[in-house]
Amino acid sequence: LYSKPNLSLEPNRNLKPGDLVTVTCHAFAGYPEATVLWQDGRGNNLTENVTTSQVANEEGLFDVHSILRVVLEPYSTYSCLVKNPLLEQETHTSVTITGQHLVFPAVALWVSVGLAVCLLVLLGTLAYVCQKKIRQSCKEEKEKAGEQEDGEGSKTALQPLKNMEIKEGKDRDVKAQKE
Repeated sequence: LYSKPNLSLEPNRNLKPGDLVTVTCHAFAGYPEATVLWQDGRGNNLTENVTTSQVANEEGLFDVHSILRVVLEPYSTYSCLVKNPLLEQETHTSVTITGQHLVFPAVALWVSVGLAVCLLVLLGTLAYVCQKKIRQSCKEEKEKAGEQEDGEGSKTALQPLKNMEIKEGKDRDVKAQKE
């Protein structure tokens, strides 16, 4: 009799739909050579991308090694059936791979990247326009300040400085008179 098959997955973590998965089935110590069948969760036989080898040990019993390569679908079940044709014995095991669903499809990823690039361009343009407006405003302030020094007109930011200079001059005059 063959042992109950052991199944292993490669890769065995972070699986998502569309990944290529290798499912390996091992059964040990049976005679004669076994027939190996792979089935999906609906009972369909999987014959493509299957490699099976059987090696006899020192006692003449066979070890079965079968590999199935599949593209993962969400909530996939794969079964390995090992049949002994002489004894009409069948042993099997299965694995269900849930696989992580993609949060959003690849197309949405490219749309997100495109929107992010557009947003960055928009922010860069906005920063440039704001900087240009600020420089223009500063230049206009300097020009107005220059006109204020030349002629007396409307109040500017320099006006309080002139008033302060006049006040300090008066304070000196008052101190001089007291002495």
